[in-house]
Amino acid sequence: MKRVFALLIVGLLLTSAAGAQEYDFSYDSVPAPAAPVEVTINHSSVSFQASLYPEYYKTASAVSDLRWVRRNDSNLVAFWEEKGGRILATLSELSGLDWIETSFDIIFLRYYPSIGNADPLVVPTGGMRRGILTEACPHGNRQQLNIIYQLAHRMLGQAERSEDPFYRSMTGHPLMQPGAFRRDNLAMLLALVTAQREIGLDSTFDAYQSAFWKQRHPGREIFEQYLLSEWILSSDHPLSRWVVEEPYGSSLVQSTRPRRRQVAATDTRKRVYVEGLPVKGQLGFSVKTNAANRLVVDKIDPTRLAFACGLREGDVIRRVEAARPRNHKILIERILAGLDEGGATLEIQREEITQTVLIQPLDLYGEDDPYYWQEMDDSAHYNIPTIEDSTIDPAIEEDSPKEN
Repeated sequence: MKRVFALLIVGLLLTSAAGAQEYDFSYDSVPAPAAPVEVTINHSSVSFQASLYPEYYKTASAVSDLRWVRRNDSNLVAFWEEKGGRILATLSELSGLDWIETSFDIIFLRYYPSIGNADPLVVPTGGMRRGILTEACPHGNRQQLNIIYQLAHRMLGQAERSEDPFYRSMTGHPLMQPGAFRRDNLAMLLALVTAQREIGLDSTFDAYQSAFWKQRHPGREIFEQYLLSEWILSSDHPLSRWVVEEPYGSSLVQSTRPRRRQVAATDTRKRVYVEGLPVKGQLGFSVKTNAANRLVVDKIDPTRLAFACGLREGDVIRRVEAARPRNHKILIERILAGLDEGGATLEIQREEITQTVLIQPLDLYGEDDPYYWQEMDDSAHYNIPTIEDSTIDPAIEEDSPKEN
């Protein structure tokens, strides 16, 4: 069964609201017209649902699960019928971008591996299923924010297909690179401002502050430091203008830039060995405690992930994921947990200056991105012997910690 809504995107007035607690969600607006968009809410996605979990649906029925969706999605359908056109209009106005598509599908599924997807626009209504584990989906204003967030992502993605010179200048900006700390944060800003208008200030704030969205917004610390209440979106100064006006060398761009040494995929140099660190391990650093009972980076391997992301010897680690790590074990556990969600944010102090370091998954030996830092690629600079030059006892190596 399909329900088709022809949505005439019309202008709308800003709903006035006072600021909420410590965040300012108030923005200015002017109505702006746009073109009709045909949206299909598609419940006939049995094959798509089954293809996501082939093993599970050997014994379960994808048809029954899609029937379950139709019985339980009435609130979301009503939300879209009432707000859909206005949401698309607001996204267009506050992004400064046209909604290019003339039609698209919203696919409601019972199970999906994540909170949703922008293209195709998929929204799970039953749970986020990974293997045999299923986590409940958000409901109420949290799910409404999720739909708006996926639409914001979809709008930013459409800009890449435009030949308009202004669009091209925006999509070529480093902040438009996909990832938890760049495009995801732009989509979140656009979604929050749009949600403020359509579901209200209090509901938007409640959803944003919920445990669900705190857990699924790894770029939150960067977002609150540089974007929330700093980039004020309006029809006169939309998101696209904020992006193109942001200097490539700004603190925001630098803080979210994965910093790695250029290492070609064909590099044949010997692997370096840092005395005191295990040869194996993803992160490649150790810590000690200083006089103030803070963790300090003691040793770091310049060929592994922590160094590639910007951590350096002597950095005082003040917070990881907005919480102070009490010991080395907690620090590593929180970094690894953050990596599973796209990245971990560390607040560090370096030479009396507080900075942010993002530990992100990187292909250290892949093609280099033009926006990455190009740091000194000289192992002699660190006075580190290679493994072949080292006299390390293999037995001692085997007994060393496996993850640092």
